[in-house]
Amino acid sequence: MLDRIVGPLLPVACVILLGFIAGKRGKLTHSDSLLISRLVLGWIMPALLFVGMANTPRAQLLDFKYIFATVIGIIGMFLLALGIGWLRLRDLKAATLKGLVNGFPDAAFMGIPILGAMYGPQSIYSVLVLNLVATLIMIPLTITLLTIADGKDSGIQAFVSSLSTAVRRPLVWAPALGILLSMLEFKLPAVVAESFNLLGKATPGVSLFCLGLIMSTDTLKMSGEVWTNLGLKLFVQPALMFGAMVVLGRHGLFAQQMILLSALPSATIPAMFANQAGVYQSEAATSILISTVLSIVTFSAAIYLIDGGLAA
Repeated sequence: MLDRIVGPLLPVACVILLGFIAGKRGKLTHSDSLLISRLVLGWIMPALLFVGMANTPRAQLLDFKYIFATVIGIIGMFLLALGIGWLRLRDLKAATLKGLVNGFPDAAFMGIPILGAMYGPQSIYSVLVLNLVATLIMIPLTITLLTIADGKDSGIQAFVSSLSTAVRRPLVWAPALGILLSMLEFKLPAVVAESFNLLGKATPGVSLFCLGLIMSTDTLKMSGEVWTNLGLKLFVQPALMFGAMVVLGRHGLFAQQMILLSALPSATIPAMFANQAGVYQSEAATSILISTVLSIVTFSAAIYLIDGGLAA
């Protein structure tokens, strides 16, 4: 049992630490982390998701209850945190960013290497479903609410514009193309599949190193707001995801994978939105950094529960 818990997490922690050290020692800078992020999100990860989806059985892609349960776990958490933020802060921008911090797990940088070590390549499907829900629903909704708070354009215009931008990103259209090939039951030529696999295999190590580098630039500032975020993200969201899966009758391997993904710490993208909006910067950055550190303990507990038969 100890090997099952420590095995996937220890290499992840080591690679993140290497990136953190590189940043703190000045070997790499914040601008380097932006370049590496563009490489991961624009080229390496889309290649991995494309091949993974193309090799996914068509029947698995048509499990709409599983997808709907994921929407409840991700968007439901976003709306719950947004509501709490509005009651506490009375600021739509800050409340929206609070929702994003708590609703967006770091499936891209941490989910792929950890679930890959635990379940193998088939876990890519769960990562894709979560990322598509976040990219096509949560991000446009966030931009819409921030635009309304600014009073610049109509919310509908902002939503349509952000959705249009999202579908043009390789992180969205590459796996969508893979899904289309799977639905048509078209098998990729071996040389094509291996070429994309070769590129995609760099995703886990490079993304984790980049995460450590990003964390090295953050400044910690603990507050009641941060503690609330930690409780919502690390405890409430996985419980909400578990409840959604049970209510909709989803059990087994993929339900367990999605519960584990929801137990991951906050993704880094909320901090980018906070910097752009000019509010909630410290709270977002600190919540992301501390949740990443604490997740070594909370995620271990989630693995223990899953191995004990949770959602089996």
